[in-house]
Amino acid sequence: MITLPLCTTKLPLYKQIYDWLKTEIQCKNFKPNDKIPSKRKLSEHLCVSINTIDTAYSQLIDEGYILSIPKKGYYVCDIDVYHNINIVQHDSAPLNERIRKLKIDFSPSDIDHKAFPYKTWRNHFKSCFNEFDNSILKRTIAQGNLGLRQELVTFLHSSRGVNCDERQIVIGAGTESSLRTISLILGNNTSIALENPVYRKAYKTFEHMGHKILPIPIDNKGIKIEPLRDLSNVAVYLTPSHQFPLGVSMPIGRRIDLLNFANEADGRFIIEDDYDSEFRYIRKPLPSLQSIDQNGKVIYVGTFSTSIAPSIRMNYMVLPLRLLKIYNQIFSEFGSEVSILEQKIVEKFISEGNYEKHLNKMRKLYKDKRAHLIRELSIFGNQIKVVGESAGNHLLIKLITEKCEKEVRNAAIENGVKVYPVSDYFIGEVLSKYENIYLLGFGALSKLEISEGVKLLYKAWH
Repeated sequence: MITLPLCTTKLPLYKQIYDWLKTEIQCKNFKPNDKIPSKRKLSEHLCVSINTIDTAYSQLIDEGYILSIPKKGYYVCDIDVYHNINIVQHDSAPLNERIRKLKIDFSPSDIDHKAFPYKTWRNHFKSCFNEFDNSILKRTIAQGNLGLRQELVTFLHSSRGVNCDERQIVIGAGTESSLRTISLILGNNTSIALENPVYRKAYKTFEHMGHKILPIPIDNKGIKIEPLRDLSNVAVYLTPSHQFPLGVSMPIGRRIDLLNFANEADGRFIIEDDYDSEFRYIRKPLPSLQSIDQNGKVIYVGTFSTSIAPSIRMNYMVLPLRLLKIYNQIFSEFGSEVSILEQKIVEKFISEGNYEKHLNKMRKLYKDKRAHLIRELSIFGNQIKVVGESAGNHLLIKLITEKCEKEVRNAAIENGVKVYPVSDYFIGEVLSKYENIYLLGFGALSKLEISEGVKLLYKAWH
């Protein structure tokens, strides 16, 4: 007969009996097909009610530990042993030590948190979170809220020259989400040509979606056209306004060459990621590729991550009409990935002119930070050369040194500074001319932090 300790915890009696029997079965103290006592016998033995035993047995039956055979009794089920694999715990002390020492992070993807329009955003949230608006509790269509798409039609045309209507706009949960959608529309038989170096998340997204990846080198005008000439069924992903990570802006001549290439065959498309187009500090913004496309070859992708905040996780894309039909066939039964409430807030943010005001404010702020960073870097003299366009919220520097890149990066970390080598963004082999070129992001840093970071780098590298 089963003997088990009861009343040793505050758990109900049935739960104590259930836990004990389950553990005995899992540990193979009760073998498969062993018979266990009837409810009446066990209740008499443990001096508890039959209902208590019945509740414990019922739970064990529901979970598959025992089974009841009419007129015979209760039997233990045949359950395989759960193998507990001991995972080797790697010593993370050195990494943690480095993290604790990190003082300045020149991240190229962060923003100025203090400059976020908290008050305006809070007011828009209160205004949109309206109990009389039932739509905020409903699922919206896959393309996203109509009001936001209509606002984007006007905004994108005035700011980037994009020509479209609200039917062509799809709201997504971040750039990677839109790239996955594009992947499904184009199909796996379409190869993806990528700038090399490239935005790594775009590369990984297309690779995971099963596309053949074609890394194409870039020059001082952007992606080269000649390596593309013989390709068919290909989509060229690029960041022409401010190439990431090298900061090159594609001139109009190269843009027209690229569009002509796309127009030569039906299976060719261009995916224009208009990264950092909002932040140009010296020259006027270049028109988007989509604005000069007359044949529906450009898929335009933009985001609010750098212009508002990464946590918004909201972006948009403009599909050519020829691809819109395919999109609707695939996604017509789906809902939007983005909260309708957040979409309404962004819609209001744009419609009331606050988005444009915020962009103007951030352009001035980042331009000032960029100039400050360049002034601070002057302590290096000829040891550092600033490269790339005057745009975005990161600076590109070339360090003139005999030391290898790994040694330089580690020296920065040991002195409490994190920098981002261009080599991390290459697919395959890195050409020697790109060694010791680093991205220094200044978006999230104050002027004091920028000054401190440069002094620490000087100590590490000089």
